[in-house]
Amino acid sequence: MPLWATIWGGNMKKLYIVRNAHAAIGAIDRERELDEQGIKEVESMGIQMVGAGMRPNAILTSGARRSIETAKHIREIFGLLVNVIDIREELYNANIATILEVLQSLPDEKNSVMLIANNQGVSDLLSSITNSEHKEIPNGGLVVVELRLRHWRNIQSHTGREVLVLKPEVKAEV
Repeated sequence: MPLWATIWGGNMKKLYIVRNAHAAIGAIDRERELDEQGIKEVESMGIQMVGAGMRPNAILTSGARRSIETAKHIREIFGLLVNVIDIREELYNANIATILEVLQSLPDEKNSVMLIANNQGVSDLLSSITNSEHKEIPNGGLVVVELRLRHWRNIQSHTGREVLVLKPEVKAEV
């Protein structure tokens, strides 16, 4: 266990914040599906996540089609159970307060949770809970946050520490 974790008392949760992968344009926003670029982003991120030993207990996703598809691809890459995905309609275009409410309602036995949603909410959440310098999480990007808390109900601003940032290793299509 790292020294800072010992100082925090060892009571931690892990939050994987993922911005949904790149989606096709032209459809109603909520119904936009992943395009080829987005699928490549998810595959790249999945390989990096598995390589880093990540294994979330649950995946929370917004009701946007691109977020659900991102979650399903990640679930397949990890070989996770079908029921590990929890679709929360209120996470679509959610602000920080709404995202925090959802996270605060999580059962405490879930020690590592992946949150997949669209921007600006995920980037704002990261900035709030970690005081991060990142202005925006890229499409398909992931930030691992360790939270110094025992209970999800206590998550709020400045309760986390950013420990890892992963970006898809895919060149954008022109």
